Amino acid sequence: MYVKLIFRAKPPRPKCLNVLTCIYVLTRIKACIDVCNMGKENTTKNAALFIIIAFILGVIIGYAVHDNISPISQFEVGENILQNSGFENGSDNSPSYWFEAVIPAENLSLTWDNKTRLNGSRSIGISNTHNYSETVCNNWAQTTEKIPIGHTLELSGWIKTIDAESVVMVIQCWDNVYNMVGFGTTQTATEINGTNDWQMYNASVHVPNDTSNIVVRLTLTGTGQVWFDDVKLIVK
Repeated sequence: MYVKLIFRAKPPRPKCLNVLTCIYVLTRIKACIDVCNMGKENTTKNAALFIIIAFILGVIIGYAVHDNISPISQFEVGENILQNSGFENGSDNSPSYWFEAVIPAENLSLTWDNKTRLNGSRSIGISNTHNYSETVCNNWAQTTEKIPIGHTLELSGWIKTIDAESVVMVIQCWDNVYNMVGFGTTQTATEINGTNDWQMYNASVHVPNDTSNIVVRLTLTGTGQVWFDDVKLIVK
C-alpha cells in the first residue's frame, strides 16, 4: 500500500505581488504629473522629476520581470536539482536546505549524523520508538528551487535501516492551490523495512504542466532507525 504523506510543501510566493506594485507606482506617477502641472513647475524641474520616476519604475519593473521568470528555464538535463544532497553542509545540528516534517513524540529524533554515514562526514537520520495511534510519516524534506516542467525526475539515495517498520523516499509535485498533481515513491519498486546495510533505492515522477512546487521527502513510517546519504534528484 502506498502512503501519500500529509505534509504540504511550502506555499509558493505570490507572483502577482510585483505586478501589483508596478500598477501602484504607475498611479503614483500620474499623481506626481498632476501635482507638477497644478504647481506650474518649470520645465527643468519637471524633466528632473520624470527622470527620477522613470529610474525608480525601471528598477521595479526589472525586479518584477526577473522575479517572475519561471524556474523552468534554470535547469539542465542531467542536473541534480537538490541542494546539499550529501548533507555535508549545515549549522546548529541541522543540514542546510533540509527541514523536519514531524509529529513530535518523546522518543522521536531526527539527526544530522556524523557517525553513521556512507560517504563524506555526514548523513541524516530518523529514530523512533514511539507508537502513534495512527499512521505517521516523520520525514526530512526539501523543496526544490527548480521546476523542470514536462521532464522526468529520478530520485536516488542510499539508505541504511535498523528494525525499521517502513522507509520511503518520495517526490511530490504540487500545484498552486495545494493539490498533489504528481507522486513518485520507492515503494513502486520495493518495500524498505527491517535491518539492511547501505543500499541504493530509486523513485521517479513526470513533472506535470501545472506543477508549482516539488518536494522530496525521506521518511520513516512507524518505529525503527534509518539513515539517508547521497540523495540526488536528477532531471531526465
